[in-house]
Amino acid sequence: MSSEDETSKILMLMAHRGFIYGPSPEIYNPIKGSFELGPLGKLMKNNLESKIRKIFRKNSFWEVQCPLISPEIVWKASGHVERFFDYIVECTKCNTIHRADTLLESLNYDMGGIKTSEFGDIIQRDNIRCPDCEGELGKVTQQNLMVTSQLGFPAAEFILRPETATTTYLLFPRLHQFFRTNMPIFVFQMGYAFRNEISPRKMLLRTREFEQCEGQIFITPEQELDFAPFEEIAKKQLPLWSATEQESGKTQFTSKTLATAIEKKILDKPAYVWLINLAYEIVLGVGILPENIRFRQHKSDEKAHYAHDAWDLEINSRLYGWTEVCGIHDRGDYDLGRHLEYSKKNKLQIPGSTKGEKIVPQILEIAFGVGRLFFFALEQSFRFENEMDVERVVLDLPVEIAPIPFAVFPLQKKPPELVHLAKKIFNDLIDNDISTIYDDAGSIGKRYRRTEEVGVRYAFTIDHDSLEDGMVTIRNIEDMSQKRIRIKNLVDTSRKLLHGQTTYKKIKDLTPPPKEV
Repeated sequence: MSSEDETSKILMLMAHRGFIYGPSPEIYNPIKGSFELGPLGKLMKNNLESKIRKIFRKNSFWEVQCPLISPEIVWKASGHVERFFDYIVECTKCNTIHRADTLLESLNYDMGGIKTSEFGDIIQRDNIRCPDCEGELGKVTQQNLMVTSQLGFPAAEFILRPETATTTYLLFPRLHQFFRTNMPIFVFQMGYAFRNEISPRKMLLRTREFEQCEGQIFITPEQELDFAPFEEIAKKQLPLWSATEQESGKTQFTSKTLATAIEKKILDKPAYVWLINLAYEIVLGVGILPENIRFRQHKSDEKAHYAHDAWDLEINSRLYGWTEVCGIHDRGDYDLGRHLEYSKKNKLQIPGSTKGEKIVPQILEIAFGVGRLFFFALEQSFRFENEMDVERVVLDLPVEIAPIPFAVFPLQKKPPELVHLAKKIFNDLIDNDISTIYDDAGSIGKRYRRTEEVGVRYAFTIDHDSLEDGMVTIRNIEDMSQKRIRIKNLVDTSRKLLHGQTTYKKIKDLTPPPKEV
């Protein structure tokens, strides 16, 4: 199958199997960049978010939830009102608006070496025309990316948050009190943000409403350097592509131990390096393969003015190539310093290391696009195999994030006792919060194929022998092998498989030996 055919097949399966629908609303004029999650997509995203939450909690982060709407002054303080915009250009003939960087990127310009102030000059110099109608393009202008609204009587300007991080920063005085003034403070937030994107594209990769998960560490400068948890991960290797390597023309990233990266000054602060490793653990935890992951450091011309350091975790997508899914940022004291300036609230300061000193805490940040992580985990997991000239489609998701990891099948609909036992097993699994599907329609082979396409990892088949010996057949999606296990142990075995406490390989096969003739 060609890569183009595979791309079409993957996108078709995402829709036809109930993962992603859209653009939405399909029965009217759809809004570009707006999508729905179908029944299986929503289940999978729930599981993916639960896995992310579990990893954060294991690493001492506490979850918070903040409002979607904030007064305009919040975003003035954060710098968004001043700097949060895209550069756009309008066609003088058809009036279509294009993002200038997207337009140049589509024409294979090297965007890494082009400054935003040069967009207009390049479009004029190279006589770039409108891709829709070949019309002449006008001047490059700025477009505010924030979604605004007016609330109350009399109406006042409010802004739908363009990120979750800033709303978390505003909580610092309360968090400092909650944690009994102990530093550092580890918190994260998962929720929706909104941006007035000019050209939403690439499915869930760039949309106007999207879900973020951002973790924040409020920390002192001394704690950033003397960070005990770093010692536990110092010998781990990560695929790092530094700014120096990029600027010198090196196109390949290399794996280095984190201790070596600090020693060679590729990375600086142990606390920040620990957070980079946490991003890696989260991405691996939702099933992204290590060979599809790299960390790319922001070059000097793309790093934010306040950033001490910034790295992107990128995934090599089968559909879209290397794409950022997570940013890890050393933001210094910029954010709380700005809110201290605008709010005039001294509670944003804490005691320093010397008597009477007051300092503004530093912030280390990890910022995920949940939709992007969901999309890449899904597209990476489709597997296409040929079996006796028949295509076998397998959605090979990790059991923890599979929308429905288990299935229960009676071999046939008769005798009624077979169906009764199968439904009892199904209900026992559901009652124990083990996501399972029941199916008795069609041949057993067709049922295996249907459920493989939606990520069911283990199928339990109840046959006539089950009525006599109290056992069922468990079938593994990976190699289609089968084992016999006891019904009385089924719930416990399923729970252990679901939580990684055992593997299919470790399950003892109780299939009786063949009888001698």
